[in-house]
Amino acid sequence: MLKLTPGRTLLALSLLSPLSHAADTPAAAVHYLTLYAAPGVPQDDDPYTWSTAGGKQLAKGVTKADGRAYVKGEEGEDTYILKTVSMRWQLKVPAQCWQGAPDAFQQCMQLAKTTSRYDEEQEARKLAEQQKEVTMQARIAAYAVQARANDDDLAWLGRLPSSWTLESYGKRLLGIGDKVAGQISNALKDGGPDARQFVCRAPADYGPVPDQAFVEAWMALPGDVRKVRAGPAWDALVAAGEKGNWMARLELYYALSSVNVHALSLLEQYRIVQLMEWLHKKQVGGLYGYFSAGIPVTPGNLPSATWRKQDQASLYAAMLGSYEDQNSRGSALQTDLDPALAEAGRKMLACAKAAMPQRY
Repeated sequence: MLKLTPGRTLLALSLLSPLSHAADTPAAAVHYLTLYAAPGVPQDDDPYTWSTAGGKQLAKGVTKADGRAYVKGEEGEDTYILKTVSMRWQLKVPAQCWQGAPDAFQQCMQLAKTTSRYDEEQEARKLAEQQKEVTMQARIAAYAVQARANDDDLAWLGRLPSSWTLESYGKRLLGIGDKVAGQISNALKDGGPDARQFVCRAPADYGPVPDQAFVEAWMALPGDVRKVRAGPAWDALVAAGEKGNWMARLELYYALSSVNVHALSLLEQYRIVQLMEWLHKKQVGGLYGYFSAGIPVTPGNLPSATWRKQDQASLYAAMLGSYEDQNSRGSALQTDLDPALAEAGRKMLACAKAAMPQRY
């Protein structure tokens, strides 16, 4: 702690020498404060910084064996901040204090405020929480307006509830996720599907694909372009999804789900849930493939010990019609020592490429 004159504060300040930049001050003059760990016990080896109240750092270092922290003044400044690992002191130092005699310095200087660094951190956290709450209230208000209008790009998914929060999003999302995870878990109980039973199906075999050319054009775009979620290609994809194209709706889900949830509006969060519910109802393989990527990397129970549970879940998605997983599992299977599995792998690769030549 800092040492001040007895009776004024329990913290204390040593005296400083005059300002080094004053015209009548020797160039060798050095200024310092003495910090104490306890009364009469200098604080040794304690990192510190010395700054103006505006945040300009003037000096930093580590206290010496005698507790000294060397500092310097700034022309026109009368308020300084001394910080250590655990404390912060605000000091009022009028100009005449720097110009006066060293033995009069501590009587001239005043300790304006003392704060622990812990208190500072707590205050910063409190402020951050308040700002977070203000932001959330603004998002809730914006959602209420959007819900009444219900005229966003994906309004065809259905009406929006009058109120919707991040907590509501999490609860509903987890509900669908649990259903998908449970279905995957049941499918893998006996080792998962047999890849040798794979049958290639074209997109139209899984459901309607109106305006498929627009979907293919979207898939052909670079990833950074698809992240924008705006422009003619996005509008065409949305239109195809409105007509019931299942691949368009899957791409819409991919596009929204790839964004950090906190960067999405509450409206977009609700649209993700609606898309998930639709994809789950239609048993679209791409949804299961998306979830399989989040399964822990643990040993599987297939005859081939090299396949992890994540790989088995991906195979399950491939068998349901996920072309992304057909491509990844096909690549792994095509070199299998079992000729039947290797052949199944080649069929998967060919199927994925035929369905999505823009990506494979």
